[in-house]
Amino acid sequence: MAETNQLHQINMQYSNKEDRILLRTSTKNNDEYLIWLTRRYAKLLVNIFDTEIEKRGGTTTLSSQKETKKFFKEGAFEKPYVEETTKTHPLGEDGVLAFGIKTGNDEQGNFVLIIQSESGQGITYNLNDSLLYMFYSLLMQSIDRAEWKLGKHGESASSSQLH
Repeated sequence: MAETNQLHQINMQYSNKEDRILLRTSTKNNDEYLIWLTRRYAKLLVNIFDTEIEKRGGTTTLSSQKETKKFFKEGAFEKPYVEETTKTHPLGEDGVLAFGIKTGNDEQGNFVLIIQSESGQGITYNLNDSLLYMFYSLLMQSIDRAEWKLGKHGESASSSQLH
């Protein structure tokens, strides 16, 4: 990947109106990528993250790493998403609907996550273990706010029954 548009902030907010999660990612180049996640797509992401995190030792291992602890100490979850006024929106000001997912690992062993719209536009995240854990935590918090009950801890056998 030739482009080195460094990650600045990530935010996920559940929208009642849309019944979707808005994933906002800003970069140090003042780009802001807006991607809408449906419940189905969020479930796919959770499954991918659960598998990748287990390969890397589990959430306890990732959360106790030095860099992750530093993120927490610096208030990574408490800091508000900063609204910079002069942002460009490569995916449009209304964002795009997440459609495709590609994953892999880069040369350094970081987890690579590519989220794409149906037209192929999207964003690539290169996540070291700490960023992988942080992204996963944000996703799970948003899923909890949406009351979607996804992932290992949320869905029970009875949730698949029709009422």
